[in-house]
Amino acid sequence: MSFVKVTYSEFSKLINSRGCWIVFGLVIVLQPLLGLLEADQLLSIGLDATPATHPDLLEAIPPLDYFGFDAALFGVLPIVIWGGISGASEYKNHNLRTTMLYSNKRKELFNAKLLTILISTILVSFISIFITVAITHVRLGSLGLNPFILSLTAWKFIGYTTLDWTLLTVLSFLIGLIFRNMIVPLIFLVPQIYNLGSYLAEKWSWGEYLPVAAGNHIVATPVKSYSHDPVKGILILLLWIFFSMLIAFYSFTRSDVGGKY
Repeated sequence: MSFVKVTYSEFSKLINSRGCWIVFGLVIVLQPLLGLLEADQLLSIGLDATPATHPDLLEAIPPLDYFGFDAALFGVLPIVIWGGISGASEYKNHNLRTTMLYSNKRKELFNAKLLTILISTILVSFISIFITVAITHVRLGSLGLNPFILSLTAWKFIGYTTLDWTLLTVLSFLIGLIFRNMIVPLIFLVPQIYNLGSYLAEKWSWGEYLPVAAGNHIVATPVKSYSHDPVKGILILLLWIFFSMLIAFYSFTRSDVGGKY
């Protein structure tokens, strides 16, 4: 019961935070609007357009099952930033000191925090990605899939994209917790999201072992330059999370509560 109470407290803190609602607005409201714009662009150029017929296209249009997932790439940035902020927030304004007045069992508190960010990210990610994909196909009308049934491939990639967002957000959270500063996970992960990860993976053999490059293997569609290899991508990200979690757990349970007076 003690763990349940601490977890409930962590969920309450997360839901009542300003960052949570900002991220919620971006990925639940703004991202689906980008799905509508993507659908409008597809309708304007035709679903069978290619770079040969439309030189302004950077890559071929993917099969129908993959429509909406380009718009869903938008959400990975705000949700990863949210993870870093959540990890570092306990060390601001002596929040951790206040939290430990409620529960001084550090191992229990660490597990509650990790479970809270994990479940929250899965829920927000899945809802956001599904709505984005569904609205894209609603806008396509008879040319698109049924927005509620979709297809087996579309559901599979909703799962892959949710998993990618979740793993990257948990990693960002752990890095923020380790360094007690949200800037570190942002400096490490945000440039990778802005194509640096893909660039390093192409130019440097070890670059594909960076977190975002590994995540790209999970969500790669048939028209991407990098291969779709979810097993490889998941294993690499799990290794990053495993070692980060060990360091974060040791730091959280053994160090002081932080803060300057």
